[in-house]
Amino acid sequence: MSMTLERTEPRAARPLDGLKATLFNEFSWIWGGTAALFLLCVVVAPGVVKPAAISSMLPFAAILAITAVGMTVVIQQRGLDMSLPGTMTIAGLLFAKIGFMTGSTLPAVPLTLLIALAIGIVNGLLVAKVNITPIVVTLATNAILMGAVRAVSGGSPMTAPEELAVFSHSTLLGVPMTLILAVLFIVVISVATRRTVSGRRFVAVGANPAAATAAGIPILRCQVATHAVASLCFAVAGMLFTGFIGSASQTAGVDYLLPAIAAVVVGGTPFSGGRGSVIASGVAALFMALLGQMVLALGAGTAVQLLVQALAIIVAVSVRGLPTFIRAMRA
Repeated sequence: MSMTLERTEPRAARPLDGLKATLFNEFSWIWGGTAALFLLCVVVAPGVVKPAAISSMLPFAAILAITAVGMTVVIQQRGLDMSLPGTMTIAGLLFAKIGFMTGSTLPAVPLTLLIALAIGIVNGLLVAKVNITPIVVTLATNAILMGAVRAVSGGSPMTAPEELAVFSHSTLLGVPMTLILAVLFIVVISVATRRTVSGRRFVAVGANPAAATAAGIPILRCQVATHAVASLCFAVAGMLFTGFIGSASQTAGVDYLLPAIAAVVVGGTPFSGGRGSVIASGVAALFMALLGQMVLALGAGTAVQLLVQALAIIVAVSVRGLPTFIRAMRA
């Protein structure tokens, strides 16, 4: 009896395969979700989607997007930066104080960013060198920063410098400057993490630190840079928020911690590290801001808004895990 073996040729890659992989991945659903939420607002809360309402919402969504970008890079390294409230708040206060002391905002910007950079470097060194869990390190840092906030502010809010207020409210061709800055942050960090050698090393460290070490990738440098970038994002968000509301308060960043984490999770970045998308996190920030406005327009209080944010996180995680669940059921 003779047996013939059939050789199977590997299927040639189709031209649309790359496009499908780009459009239908774990980060793409947020685009459809945001569009669906917009249509829902048209039905249940039409005032939210009026041009004036959207124009007033976009600066806050942009500030949230910048914080979400910083949180995304930390979560991609299997961490969580709980120093966001303290860094945002102290940045706004320091900017206002330095601006009034020097009579100009020109030295206030680099000095505030340098202090934020130092905060991030200390966080990164404690995580990478001393091997302390990121959430513990950043919680301790946040406690120290909130103490510094009280010392700097003297227990009362400070008026924002006029130049910062003007910049935070300015527009370019009708687009808020805060939104332009947010898009700039998203594009730069997305290109850096996806298209550069350092970015690929960053992804490798987040995916598997042990394998990255064996491959000779400088883990210390990656982890320190991660927390430094996050702190810079939080500081910029804090300065913009201070300028937009016109004063630097003691609690400026407190209300941004949960929404920033929610934006990252809703955008599809997993806590397992390695994978992530700052673009999806930015779109998710818009989703969270629009969701908050809709809930507010429906007359819900703060407790209900927090509940809705928590439910958004649960739904996002469930949707992301649905394909795996379906495959497991079919097996």
